Amino acid sequence: MNNKIKRILLGCLSVILILSVGIFGAGAGVVSAFAKNETIRTKEAYEKELTGWSQTSYAYFRSEEQIGRMIAQTDRKLIKNMDEVSPYVVDALVATEDRDFYNHNGIVPRSILRAIWQQISNSGVETGGSTLTQQLVKNEILDNTKKTYERKALEIINAVRLERFYSKDEIFVKYLNSVEFGPGAHGTRMVGFASAARGLFNKDIKELSIAEAAYLAGMVQRPYDYNPFYGNTEQEQNKHFQKGLKRMKYVLGKMLETGKISQAEYNQAVKYDIKAHLANASDFPNAYAEYPYIITSVEREAAQVLKELDQKKGNKVQSDKNYIDQVRQGGYKIYTTIDKNMYDAVNDAVSKMHIPSKNGHSEQIGATIIDNKTGAILAFVGGTSFEKSNINYALSATNQPGSTIKPLLVYGPAMNEGIISPNSIIIDEPIKKAGSSDNYVNANGKYSGPVTATVALQNSLNIPAVKIFRELGIKKGFKYLRKMDMPPTKYDGEASALGGMRAGYTVAEMTAGFAMIANNGKHNKPHLIQKIVDSNGDVIYEFEKHHQPKTILKPSVSFELTKMLQKVVTDGTGRYIGSSLPGFTIAGKTGTTSNYYDLWFIGYTPEISLGVWSGYSDANRPADKDLSKTAWVKIFKAAQQASPDLIKQGSQFENPGGQVKDQCFECHKVPQQPQQPEQPGNPAQPGQQPGNPGQQPAPPQQPQQPEQPQPGAEQPQEASTFLRYFSPEKDAT
Repeated sequence: MNNKIKRILLGCLSVILILSVGIFGAGAGVVSAFAKNETIRTKEAYEKELTGWSQTSYAYFRSEEQIGRMIAQTDRKLIKNMDEVSPYVVDALVATEDRDFYNHNGIVPRSILRAIWQQISNSGVETGGSTLTQQLVKNEILDNTKKTYERKALEIINAVRLERFYSKDEIFVKYLNSVEFGPGAHGTRMVGFASAARGLFNKDIKELSIAEAAYLAGMVQRPYDYNPFYGNTEQEQNKHFQKGLKRMKYVLGKMLETGKISQAEYNQAVKYDIKAHLANASDFPNAYAEYPYIITSVEREAAQVLKELDQKKGNKVQSDKNYIDQVRQGGYKIYTTIDKNMYDAVNDAVSKMHIPSKNGHSEQIGATIIDNKTGAILAFVGGTSFEKSNINYALSATNQPGSTIKPLLVYGPAMNEGIISPNSIIIDEPIKKAGSSDNYVNANGKYSGPVTATVALQNSLNIPAVKIFRELGIKKGFKYLRKMDMPPTKYDGEASALGGMRAGYTVAEMTAGFAMIANNGKHNKPHLIQKIVDSNGDVIYEFEKHHQPKTILKPSVSFELTKMLQKVVTDGTGRYIGSSLPGFTIAGKTGTTSNYYDLWFIGYTPEISLGVWSGYSDANRPADKDLSKTAWVKIFKAAQQASPDLIKQGSQFENPGGQVKDQCFECHKVPQQPQQPEQPGNPAQPGQQPGNPGQQPAPPQQPQQPEQPQPGAEQPQEASTFLRYFSPEKDAT
């Protein structure tokens, strides 16, 4: 050892002597000379380092039943005060690690003198001798790259300063939260005694027995060596357990020696079957494995909430990754809107369905159930298999909406602007596409002549929708979408009236649009998170306090639009839905894009809205034209059986009052009122097209090309990125 190091160590000895006689200022000055490059911390600095710890976050169902832990590499639950801790834990640590804890001022001179002498005499540097306060400094404050003698000097000054700033109980609690224990039965790295008590014994730290407390206390110096769950094989884990058992008995001996336990308690503790009381992996349901769509969706939405909170407070906005990390390790309790029974029921129903596949690729289903009055997402189906495709087809993937957009972009806004009324006359006749010599066509290639707006929507006729949209104006129509947080892209134009949109929307966004109609024209943002509570127990976010409903349509317009959409279900393209669910009052709309790439049905009752999309993820395979409707019926039945008090049979839409003034539109071009189209005597089956006046339905025509160049098949992507772009809808299904 060179002279410089010896001088430093001798200086440390001097400091110990000075401190031992009470001259703290002079002693601290000497140590500071050896640590001149180290910043002398204030209490505020210590507080920042000793409170900004990562903690495990948890998600909860609507009922406040726990879903499970958010995805994280570390499991940590902070202890707030000594009342939460078993006295056996305190006694075991004091007896083994720091007998003078409640008497010293951060250091024990005789222990440090012994350690320094061992250093000078080349007997090794792993000496022990550190108080719990010094161990806290080593665990959380010091840079591990420092050399041993430098660390010892810094330990001294920081330990003494901590004792000046904090009470003994405060230091003890912070120490308990700082110790690493390695993996628990759940396979996640544990930090802190509270997490270790749960991860090793599946107990609250206050419930630990003497033997269990001694086992944990014995692990603090060599956590992995004594960890019964560390190792790749059962043999390795058992080897560590045997070492831990031996260490536990050593701790129990120290507790007996110091009078912390009686001889009888000692005898009972050494016989305690620790192995039988170890936790099992089954004690910790893997939320990510059981509810992967929920956990990943909650993570994304919670990160967005934290970002918006920072923006509102004027704080610096961080990267999306940082917000994700905060959600995972911020110690949050995230309360969702998900009804567990309903969620389980609808996903079970879909899992039992026959899902078509082509060339080894299975068709996908995305579905969302929303509370009409609040916008809360009660349940959703993210896909048919998370393992095969972790894309969330309900809340994240965007798809062209087809004719489901017509009530939101065309009929609702036009009625709200006084352009049409339910009985307005529109002539279904050939018209040219904007900037093209091609005509718009209907699904069956036929034209119906004069029809009412109700019949046009009921049978999903394309030409009337385009005519109404032209009269409304693209700019004004898109304004309605923007108000619902559904902005179109710069590439979208007239074809949007038929669902030919560049990016499209998520199932949740579209379903929330229909929930707006059911809610007297008031739109609520579709949301998965109801409330977030931080690690201090403070509510930092509640949906209702941060989001207010937006009025999109007049109540009278919404009611009339609902009656029009009821005709879709009873007499139009969605009558399979109505015939399959007698006794329920349902309004809704079908939607299909070219080549059957996207199939939709979005319907609502007075209480809830349910949207279903079906299609293939690679966007270039025609989907089963019946799947979205059959899935809608099965999902609705499952949801209703799970929550009959919410989805009530026989409930009716209430008239909010007010009237929609009759509008002519093209009635002046018709000498008399048109006949209503004849309706078939029997309900249509899935895939069957409704008839037009006086003619049988023709098979779907070959789809025409989109107005914009088709960029090619795209994989579904997260919301806000375009999924694909096809031609306007041609199939009235």
